[in-house]
Amino acid sequence: DDDDDDDVSSDRRSFLQKASTGSAATIMSAAVFLNNPYLASASASAVGEDNAPIILATFARRRVGALPASLTSLPPNKLGIFQRLGEAFLYSNDATRTAGKDIFASFDFPADWLQLDRFLGGIQYVDQRNGDKLYVLKVPLPSGIETLKEVPKAYFGDTIFNPNGELVKNGNDIEEYKVLSSSMLETAEDSPPRRRLKVRYTTITGNNFSVERKGLVDIYEVGGMCYMLMTGSNAVRFDKKGVERDVVEYIADSFRVTKLPSVV
Repeated sequence: DDDDDDDVSSDRRSFLQKASTGSAATIMSAAVFLNNPYLASASASAVGEDNAPIILATFARRRVGALPASLTSLPPNKLGIFQRLGEAFLYSNDATRTAGKDIFASFDFPADWLQLDRFLGGIQYVDQRNGDKLYVLKVPLPSGIETLKEVPKAYFGDTIFNPNGELVKNGNDIEEYKVLSSSMLETAEDSPPRRRLKVRYTTITGNNFSVERKGLVDIYEVGGMCYMLMTGSNAVRFDKKGVERDVVEYIADSFRVTKLPSVV
């Protein structure tokens, strides 16, 4: 694992508490306080009071049309019964296709996990027994950075867990978070670059209990866009390295992203 050379703390309790109580301008003020220039990148989906842009991770939107989604039942293995989802996703956020930049992604997940909010166009699955989830998200490279390897790991934590981002706004109440580690993964020569983060984050349940979780974020970069699969489990079970940790790693390992042909 590598540690990015940035001066920004990855532990964001105070940032989240400030940002969740106000507007986008509050978030920008917190970003300035944290001296994080990547929250003020030119590619953004929100602006502060002074029109300074703020980057937010969004759900990767499904690309409906010529290449239909596929759901394949896999042979049982020691971790249980899994399915493989394969679907095309949009580079854009406005339902338009972008020739040469839209992608096809696939991943494996437990067959008894429930899909959430499909009608909104994104991907979320949940294990109803314990609240474990997976998400497919995307965020652009920050302005001035050209490769996935160069991006400070704090950037991904800040854009994923931002209180104004889609992850939090879709019912995932986050109290604090930290990006624990980062490493580049080997890929085939014709595959896009891939990176893995280990994260820790605390969620608030409907009963107002804090639950610490740990998980993995696998990231591919295609055409300046980072496509991310995030999944995790209860931190205690994750650290025990039992079946729950194995399932998290199995899902993350299965994630694949390829660029769609321009003609599709």
